[in-house]
Amino acid sequence: MLRLLATVLVLASALLLAPRRASADPTDEAVDKITQLNKDALTAFAAKKYDDARKLLKQALDLASTAGLDNHPIKARTHIHMGAVIIVGFNQRELGIKQFKKALEIQPDINLTKAIVTPDLTDAFAEAKKAAGAAGAPAPGPGPATPPPTEAPEAKPEAATPPPPAKPAAPAEGEVPANGLTHEAVTEAKQGSAISITVEVSADLQFDKLVLAYRPDGAAEFLGREMKQVSDGQYGAEIPNTATGGSVVAYYIEAEDADGGAVAARGSVDNPLVIHLAGVGAARHREESEEDEDEEEPDNRYYAGVMLGMGFGWASGNGDTNHDVQINPAGLALAGATQISPEFGYWVSSSLLLSVQLRYEVITGTTDIYCSGMSSPPPNQCTDPNRVYHAANYALAGFARAAWMFWDGSVHPFFSLALGVGDIRHTVDFHRQNVANCGPMHNETCVDTIAGGWILLGPGAGLVYELWDRTSIVAQLNTTLGFPTNFTFNVDANVGVAFGF
Repeated sequence: MLRLLATVLVLASALLLAPRRASADPTDEAVDKITQLNKDALTAFAAKKYDDARKLLKQALDLASTAGLDNHPIKARTHIHMGAVIIVGFNQRELGIKQFKKALEIQPDINLTKAIVTPDLTDAFAEAKKAAGAAGAPAPGPGPATPPPTEAPEAKPEAATPPPPAKPAAPAEGEVPANGLTHEAVTEAKQGSAISITVEVSADLQFDKLVLAYRPDGAAEFLGREMKQVSDGQYGAEIPNTATGGSVVAYYIEAEDADGGAVAARGSVDNPLVIHLAGVGAARHREESEEDEDEEEPDNRYYAGVMLGMGFGWASGNGDTNHDVQINPAGLALAGATQISPEFGYWVSSSLLLSVQLRYEVITGTTDIYCSGMSSPPPNQCTDPNRVYHAANYALAGFARAAWMFWDGSVHPFFSLALGVGDIRHTVDFHRQNVANCGPMHNETCVDTIAGGWILLGPGAGLVYELWDRTSIVAQLNTTLGFPTNFTFNVDANVGVAFGF
């Protein structure tokens, strides 16, 4: 009985203790989930999927509040990432700085995550840190009464202590040393002209890329472009003429590692190198730059793409080959078998593209008219008994287009307007008109085309999805009115690829 009782007590104790040992700390579990959400958000951020990154970080912040982690370092880190996404992905600097301030309130010694460091984020974080320090500083008060000065005893010569050696001044916060970069600063240049910037890089400097950042006169933010190697140890890039219309232009050079962190620099956001510009029209150019200071200059100014697609529309009028036959009633018809639309354009700004587009329509399935052996030829045709009237097998049109892009990130919806000249042909079947004198035996129903145009205009819309820095997938839906020859309303759906250079 004693052994049985002891066994029962041991089993009961094990059952009572087992759930406690098996259950995980809910705080640790929440921290793990928030950490994973931050990792997923950084992956989306790197892929320029800013909407996805913001949603993931919002989930992480909500989970931190629910789990009682409002003062935990993981929530501070989440605020850092949210600030970066808001500034880089949505161009809302003040809102991003507020996120940085929240992170500093939780963890005053926190810094930017190394993988996301950029000059713009460093500048914004420094501003948030400065504001947080000013808010936390004690207000000046009357303080204790200052005691009356007392005469210091005369020091003995032998007891005099030599002054400590002067310490070198510490570098300013955020400054990166120029170790490994040799650059003779450009101080003067011609207004309205591109400025060539070169830098010599030592062989022992480890970096991933060199960036030339420049800020036009009157602009609030720096723009950047990658410097290319021009010879052994020499790298170069240009400040474009669009940035030199004012009286000065500021710039700095920064070597970055694979994570985007600065490893060496000449100049900085807070202390850039300044070029004074000489020439006429400074005031006018300065006004233009102030109006466009919020417009980001695209890295790849030129655009080339090619689209494939199909269309349909309203066919009315007489046939192109059977021009004595009118379609009755008018109606919908396909616009050829397929169409090829190459396009070439120029980015006026990051949101406005001006381009020219060709529309080459491939037509198949039509029937020809053979005059040989025709007993009753149609009027105005078959004057030569050996002639064959071939139906149209293509249509050509050209357009001038303007497209307006929306949203930052990797997906850009757009709206466009186009004006052009040319023909849009629709394939029609004349079986309702009982026209069956086509083909070599004169017994086939005539399948002809009807051209609409020659003036063409209409709106369009679509999406651009950025696969890589210079390559995008494009989907277009273009509508076109054609007149005065034959009225038509046509809709084309195209998909293709575009490149920037």
